Amino acid sequence: MKLRKVLVLILTVVALTGCTISNINTNDYMKNINTILSRKSKYTNKNAIGYQFYLPDGVVVTEVNDFNQRLMSKGDIYYLYADIVSYYHNIQAKYTINKKAYLSKKLNKGDKYGYVEVNEQGDYYYVEMMYNYAKIESYVKKSNLKEALGNMAYILSSVKYNDDIVENLLGEEKYNLSENETYNIFKTKKGNNDNFLKYVDEFDNYEGEDAADLIEKKKIDRNRDN
Repeated sequence: MKLRKVLVLILTVVALTGCTISNINTNDYMKNINTILSRKSKYTNKNAIGYQFYLPDGVVVTEVNDFNQRLMSKGDIYYLYADIVSYYHNIQAKYTINKKAYLSKKLNKGDKYGYVEVNEQGDYYYVEMMYNYAKIESYVKKSNLKEALGNMAYILSSVKYNDDIVENLLGEEKYNLSENETYNIFKTKKGNNDNFLKYVDEFDNYEGEDAADLIEKKKIDRNRDN
């Protein structure tokens, strides 16, 4: 009798909330990602400069530098960057499918878009996922790929920007990037180990407040020098 009451209660809650139970434990990476991106309710539990996002269980923040977050899950380090400049200016870009990649797909849900690209690097996969003007890059163990893609999809799809804060930040000179600068968040590094390690080195040794965009800083500086 008690079991029947519990089942009725569960069904009632599901019916009232309009929630659907979806299986995200398949080995179909894109099915899992699309299931996560299609969720109607997206909660946030972490605050950052100009935005909020949801951090899944098992993922922890180990360092914060301006718009950058260094996260960790099962020994794998994720580097998260929210590009509020591109968000503010509504920058649009196209992603070209990489046929040589282990996984290369466009992501598009409503007015939000991005891509996911995975390249094999020895015993690891180099993962780049961009969605909703935010990007995560990581080298993950092959055994952790499915969970890593799920974590990244949850995080990126949950990003919510605070327009008032973004407006105020872009009014400050250090965040006032010109229209001619390259927004490299839309481009993949194609498994370029050197580029990724340079970024990791900059992030891990960052101590000041002058570099609003550590992922793009070197490229922007080179463009200015030319």
